[in-house]
This record gives sequence, C-alpha cells and structure tokens, in this order.
Amino acid sequence: MKIIIGKKVLCLMALLGMLAGCSSTRVMDFEAADAEHLEEWQIEGRLDWRGDQGRERAWFRYTQVEGGYSLALMLKDPVGEPDVVLSAADLFDDAPDLRARDHQAAALARQLRDSLPLQHFAFWLRGLPATPEANMEYARAGQLARVTDDDWEIHYRDHMRVHDYRLPERMRLTRNGTRLDLEMVRAETGYLSGPCPRDFRPEGERAVAVNGTTQRRDAGRDRVRELVPEDGSAPMARWVDRDAFCEQLYRVHGRIPDGRVGLFGPDSMMWKLQGPMAPGGFGAGRALLLQNAHPWITQGIDEHSVVREDALGRARRTFQHVFTMTYGSMPQVMRSANQVHAIHEAIEGEMDYDAGAFKRGTEYRANEVNAMIWVHATLWETLAMMYEQLKGKLTDEQKEQFYQETKLFAMLFGIPEDALPQDWNEFIAYNEAMWASPQLTVTDATVQLRDDLFKPQSVLLIFPMWVQKISTAANLPPEVRDQYEMNYGAWQRMNYFWIRNSARLASWVLPARVEHHPFHHEAHARLEGKRVGPYQRWLIRTLMDQERLVN
Repeated sequence: MKIIIGKKVLCLMALLGMLAGCSSTRVMDFEAADAEHLEEWQIEGRLDWRGDQGRERAWFRYTQVEGGYSLALMLKDPVGEPDVVLSAADLFDDAPDLRARDHQAAALARQLRDSLPLQHFAFWLRGLPATPEANMEYARAGQLARVTDDDWEIHYRDHMRVHDYRLPERMRLTRNGTRLDLEMVRAETGYLSGPCPRDFRPEGERAVAVNGTTQRRDAGRDRVRELVPEDGSAPMARWVDRDAFCEQLYRVHGRIPDGRVGLFGPDSMMWKLQGPMAPGGFGAGRALLLQNAHPWITQGIDEHSVVREDALGRARRTFQHVFTMTYGSMPQVMRSANQVHAIHEAIEGEMDYDAGAFKRGTEYRANEVNAMIWVHATLWETLAMMYEQLKGKLTDEQKEQFYQETKLFAMLFGIPEDALPQDWNEFIAYNEAMWASPQLTVTDATVQLRDDLFKPQSVLLIFPMWVQKISTAANLPPEVRDQYEMNYGAWQRMNYFWIRNSARLASWVLPARVEHHPFHHEAHARLEGKRVGPYQRWLIRTLMDQERLVN
C-alpha cells in the first residue's frame, strides 16, 4: 500500500510539475486596450451605499449596449432576477426609467438616481474621466488611483484584467457625506447582443462551399463513407466562409437559454468529463499525434505556427480557447469562437509534397470542414476513452449525451451539424475508419512534431514528458502508433500499468478542489456570482498566465 501511495504522489508531482512548467514559457506582457472603445460591455458586483437615509447593500449588474445602459439591483441573489432596473436608451440620459418589483430595492434605486450622476457612471466604471475638467491621479505601474470629477472623488484600489482590458475591481465614490463602495466580481467586454458583427443577418440554413460551389447535405447519406471514402481518396474539400460560420453561431446561440451558464452547464456530460484534470492531461499527447497525422495539419503547423519554438505557449493558447468554449458564458464563448475563426482564416496554402490521400499541390485551409471534424473527433473520442480508463465506465446513454453535446462545440467552428456523424456509434465508426485510412499519413515533418512534443523544455518537465510519452504510446491506435514508430513493448506496458493505476488512485483520494480544473471551479463560481479562492486563482495564473478565464 505504501508503494502504491508513493507512486500516486510521484504521479501527482509529475502532473503538477507539468502544469507548473507551463508557466516557464511566458506570453508577452499584457498591454491593456483603451476602455473608451468599449461600446458593448457588462460589469457585476456588490455595492454598499451610505447616504442620508442610512446604509444599503445589494448586488448590481451594469450593462451598456448600443448606446443605452441599464443598472440592475438584486437584494438577495447575485444571479437572480433583478429587483429593480434603472435604464435609458441614451448613455447620457441622467433620468433613467425605473422598473421595480421590490419596494426596498426601488427606494435604493431612487437614492442612486437622485444622488449619482448616472450619465457619468459608465465612464467611472471603466476608469475613465466623464468630463474634460476631471483630474486623474496614477499610482505605481501607471494604474489609476484617484479621479476628481463633477465634485465626486473616486478612489480605485485594485484592477482586474478582462480579455484585452484592465478594469477597476474596487472603487469608492464620495461626495458631501455620501459614499458608494463597489466591488466588482466579473465583467463581459463584448458579444452581449449577438454572436457575429452587427451587419450580419442570418438567412436560414446555408450550404457550405464545396470547391467554389454550394452543396446541401442529404440526411440519408452515409456520413462515415463521405468523410472517409472507401477508395482511399481525400474527401471533397468544403470551405467555411464568414457567412457560413456566423450562420452556425446563430444556430448555437439560439439553443442556449441562459447566457451566464454558457454552452453546456453543470448538468452536462461535457463538464463531467472535462472536470477532472487527469483524463484530458493523460490523453493530450494521443489527441495531438492523431491530429498531426493528418498531412494538412502538419503542413499548416509548419508554415503558419510557432509550435516548434514555443510548444507550451501554443498549447496554452489552444487550451485557453478550448476551456473558454467549454466553461465560459455565452459572450465569452462567442468571443473565443470568433477569434479562432479569424486565426484560422489566415492559415491556407498548398501541399508541397505527396502524403497519403493528399497530393502535392492540394489546397488546404484551416477552415475546412473535413479537417476540422477530424480535430474535433480526436479531442472528444480521446477524452471519453481516458475518462473510462481513469474514472470509470460510461453508460451508452451517457456517451450519446456527451456526443450530442460535442456537436455544439463543433458548430462554434462553423461545422454544419449535418456534416457530423449522427450518433455515438457512427462517431466511433468514423474514428476507426480514419485510423486505417491514408488520410492519416505520418511524414518526416510529422515525426519531427512528435519529437518536439515530447522534448522537455526545462528540468521540471523531464519526468512529466516521459509519462506523457508512455501514456501516448499506450493509447494510440496500433496502426497509427506503428507509423510514428513508437515502441510499446513489455517495458512500456509495465510503466503504463503503474502510471494509470497511480492516476486512478489519485483521482479517488484527492478532493475535487484539487483534482478538478480551476476553470471548472471558476465556471461554478460564475454561476453563483462569486470569485474562486486564492488556490484556484494561482492555478489559473500558472496555467494561462492571466488572472481569470471564464469569470
């Protein structure tokens, strides 16, 4: 028993070392964008009002969209229905409408409306002057410390990074014995009104471009054979343009009843399988090597990625988007989807060598349906497989629910739902067909990517990368493992036996706050109107080099 626990501790140390090692590759210093350009944003928190009529406390949510604003107050529940809302169609209207369902909240709202210059509030909440006569004072590192504006003194204690912006986290507004303390919990900085640019209007279900023409899918067709032709040829290329991408976002956006919850939510299989760190962590190498075995992906990485020079940095950026789409609110999900699509639009070119089903001169693009479906498949088939190895078997119903949820994730990339395998069984049949297909061909460039993946970039990563290599060799399909020339003999099998069982024991022994991703905890905190604790904040900074991801 002592030996097993010792191995469990070693495995846990390896995992933590790998996570800590990610922080050794730092992204560039954060340069905040000008908050004055924010036209669609929201900030939430707690307010403490002290005036002539005593002291009142409430949660608040301030929203600005398309030139108008609303200030919602909640007395008992930070995420519930507002007890009162002050709103105006014009940001500079200092006499907003008041709609209340609670007399106490209505009284507080009237005090705020009568005492505060609400036409200035949107500026102060962003750390901006509201009038030309404002006096700005800054503390160390250029952070705003104090503003004197329209006879009000506004003191700023802390600031928080939200996407591209640095926004106030704690404020105190005072004038003539009146004091308002604000503590901000979270903010959104875009995509509150829709998933795509304002000039886009959905026109019904669009077809995806196929070699310059359009094609609608017949629901009765064999999707596996369409994605993996029996003759070993490459499937017909299908490009996702901007309109087709936005069409899918609108379809996803309309299915989500609560934007705060996001794409899935706490009752989803996606959160259940993604929550524990071990399944995704131990399966990461497998998923990446399966993806890289697709020649288009290898070529795209060679020509457009810095993965060879900054493998951990690229991994961090990739998983920022994966975890945001999985755990984020709908504005965060839509922001991430748009960013990824824009990045992918710049990735295109031609194959400069023959590789399996893909011939020299073949045009490739990152925003291509078949290649994106393959990347999508490697993530979720690997996650389900590793979850069953480390956490326990899934029922057929759970697998089916999980797969149907992954379709929403795929649609965030512009993949039409009817292009995907229909159910879990068809999804597994597609994966197995791909493993044996010449669409997966390991080239010299792919082997180099394999070597780069398992190369430790610091002493701390030597053991974790060895564990990752053993786990990857153990779980790759044999036909793909043979192409990569990865050994999986008696020595590797013995090592994987204790690695896997140590991870199982760790999952059983460790409390959820340690075993689960910090983003999982952060998402739950968002649903409760809170921030996660110091330990989870430290993990988020270590893993993602930022203060918060999905809250």
